[in-house]
Amino acid sequence: MPRVKRIWYPGAMYHITARGNRKENIFHHEYDRMKYLNTLKLVSKKYPFKIHAYCLMSNHTHLLLETTQFPPGKILHLLHLNYAKYFNKKYDHNGHLFQDRYHDKLIMDRYYFMDVFSYIHLNPNRATLTDEESNPLWSSHYYYAHNESDQILSKELFHNYLGNTPYDQWFTAQKLKIEEK
Repeated sequence: MPRVKRIWYPGAMYHITARGNRKENIFHHEYDRMKYLNTLKLVSKKYPFKIHAYCLMSNHTHLLLETTQFPPGKILHLLHLNYAKYFNKKYDHNGHLFQDRYHDKLIMDRYYFMDVFSYIHLNPNRATLTDEESNPLWSSHYYYAHNESDQILSKELFHNYLGNTPYDQWFTAQKLKIEEK
């Protein structure tokens, strides 16, 4: 059965996830996360795009990615190919690092954007990794919470959607929603 064709157009935004093969870890140490983020920055020079949020869990990744002139397939192929080469060499690993193709959900409006943004930043919290939620090698939450910039992050759209609400107040409200469930 053929694969379903992915929807793409310049400016399309996606929630992209990629999981380790057999749900195995794709990050063993902080340096691995740093390497993934640096690889993401290098790929952005060849295939420009915007990252609005990210979370690098031990066995999977989340990216809130906005394309500019290239489809996400080109971006993710180069990113995961280069990271897998690094990982396989460092850990003497053979075979696929990532399970299947990456998954993507097209983001069509500001409400879904905010839901995905919240989901990505609360991922460590959901996994009871609260010490990691503010670690910049795990999540872009750090850069929003500390009002710091990062080469790879594009924070303007989120702040436009957020309006006058301070980030920490918004984030606390999002955490409370999870606890209520």
